[in-house]
Amino acid sequence: MGLNKTIVLIATIALSALVAAGSDVHADRTTLQATTANSYDEDTTFLPDFDGNGTVDFSDFTQFASKFGRSEGDDGYEARFDLNGDGEIGFSDFVVFSQHYGKDLSFGMLLPWDLSRIVPIDSVRSTPVGTRVFMRTEFANGELADLEMKFIQVVDDFLPPMPVYMVEASDSVLVALGGIARGMSGSPIFSAQGAWGAIAYGFVAQDSPPYYFFATPMEWVIGERGTVPLAKRAATWGGSSIVPLDVPLLSTGLNRIQLAPEGRSSPFSDAVAAGLTTQRQTSFAPGRPLAVGLLLGELTLGAIGTISFVDGNRVYGFGHSMDDAGPVSLPIIEAVVLGEISNLQAPYKFATFNPTVRGTLTEDRIPAVRGILGEGPELVPIRSVYSFPSGGEVELLHTMPTVGVSLDMSIDLVAGAFFRPLLGRIENDPDHSMRVTSNVSFDVTDSTLTRTRLYAAPEGRLLSLIRNATSDMSSALATLMGRDDYALQVTDAGVSVEVIAEPRYARVFEVSADSVISPGDALAVTTLLRVGRRIDREIELALAVPDSFPPGVYLLEAGSAAALGDAGPPPFFGRFPGDETLDDVFERVNSADENVVLKARLTFETPFVPPGGEGPPPGRGGGAPRQAAPPTASAQKDVDLVMEGSKSLSIKVVAPAEE
Repeated sequence: MGLNKTIVLIATIALSALVAAGSDVHADRTTLQATTANSYDEDTTFLPDFDGNGTVDFSDFTQFASKFGRSEGDDGYEARFDLNGDGEIGFSDFVVFSQHYGKDLSFGMLLPWDLSRIVPIDSVRSTPVGTRVFMRTEFANGELADLEMKFIQVVDDFLPPMPVYMVEASDSVLVALGGIARGMSGSPIFSAQGAWGAIAYGFVAQDSPPYYFFATPMEWVIGERGTVPLAKRAATWGGSSIVPLDVPLLSTGLNRIQLAPEGRSSPFSDAVAAGLTTQRQTSFAPGRPLAVGLLLGELTLGAIGTISFVDGNRVYGFGHSMDDAGPVSLPIIEAVVLGEISNLQAPYKFATFNPTVRGTLTEDRIPAVRGILGEGPELVPIRSVYSFPSGGEVELLHTMPTVGVSLDMSIDLVAGAFFRPLLGRIENDPDHSMRVTSNVSFDVTDSTLTRTRLYAAPEGRLLSLIRNATSDMSSALATLMGRDDYALQVTDAGVSVEVIAEPRYARVFEVSADSVISPGDALAVTTLLRVGRRIDREIELALAVPDSFPPGVYLLEAGSAAALGDAGPPPFFGRFPGDETLDDVFERVNSADENVVLKARLTFETPFVPPGGEGPPPGRGGGAPRQAAPPTASAQKDVDLVMEGSKSLSIKVVAPAEE
């Protein structure tokens, strides 16, 4: 039998059933067509497979016919048969049913119910346990899906005064996935009556079904009921730990090797790899992704959740906070979900980012995050220029927000934008070096972080050099921005990185000079540097010995100025000791790169008394008074090599012979 004949037969049976039941059907043709067109379009079609066998067939029709004519509030009324959600299982629902009779169930087709209506908390409280509800989320290939959930109860003692709705993820797709995936935070829970809330919390460990989760009431999501005091946040319910569902960080443009500065965690290290795409997000409707950008450009880092509710140009999502930051100003960008990945820790959404800014996230509070579509926030430009031994050059521009981003995050974003794009452009070759010239401006002050550093190591492997440069830049930014007397924020940043295909690393191998010299003479110092593993380079310095130097034994040292110079105060996160001003800190951080400066230093050690000499040594008893600091002379030269180690020898300074 053809599909059209089947539909005619079903319509005849349906009308006969209606007459037998005493129902009075009156349907205006124009109204019916309008209702059908508004409820079912290409993006919002639901196949009424009531028996769950994968096909809309005669078994489904018999169930539908048994409910025909009932309205919301009648005994036997079930919302799943109210296909257009108007509160009545009527002829317009039958027309929709007949349009899909004989179709196979296709995953992802949607219920036509109105998610702009909010179901009050009191109505949810009166809902029977086990009532079927649905969760809408973007699931695969940018398509929305309505997944079945089962209402369990209202829980009042988890986050008082805000109740939460406990639901079971009963859909077979969610059971197979392992529950709610990271990135589904904010997915709206709804029924034919409208939107209930946003999925937000789960138990810490759920390794087998049934999987239970908790939704934030939509009235709290949009802020009609107030805020949740931090002091009242609970960690457990019913003896089990409950936590917000993870809002995963996704990052594009990352090499397979994740690098974090030594001793510090980084958001890049925890980010899941994502693609960068020119594909546009279909819409900003409930169930669609809500992506919040932290760094935009080739390297895009962002948090991804789901839109819960839309009111004009206002958008709400996540069902819980990102960081309880309160007022924020973060860019809302575009994302497309490619699919869900199930793993041993927790399933998560795999997505691509489009860094096009579509609005501004303005609030980050416990019940939800909220924003406005349209104009984006003010962003800080971060420019990078990379020069390679081949002669090629790459220029990149990234941007980042500042309001709503923590201090540590700001530091990581600048350092990450400076160096991480290099990871996909280089091999981990040995015997290389890297020169970095940076320029970072801040608010509050006209001073800038401006300096040049050469990075080299014994084998000169590039990944290690990038790690060192990242750590060094992070430390410099923390030194400036971590003060509690000046709250600096980056307003502009730039870096130039030159990759050098030769080892600019040297060990101080030997130092030589005359062993005896008189005050007023010039001491010729020759230092042998071993560059790489085979090349030796001799560096000569002329060190003047002042006339004021007393006779005695002196120590001649040769090494980098960083190794021999007076050690300044260590980097300090917080208020600096003493009277060090902000300008003093800039001067210290911007000091020359002393790792590439060869220094020869002559330091007084002990007095020298010739054999048969009379009287005590200078500085003892009735001799010359001991000086407050030992006499020191030095000379230095920039050798454009990162040096390691030092060598020394003893020099005798004797009184000049009398003529």
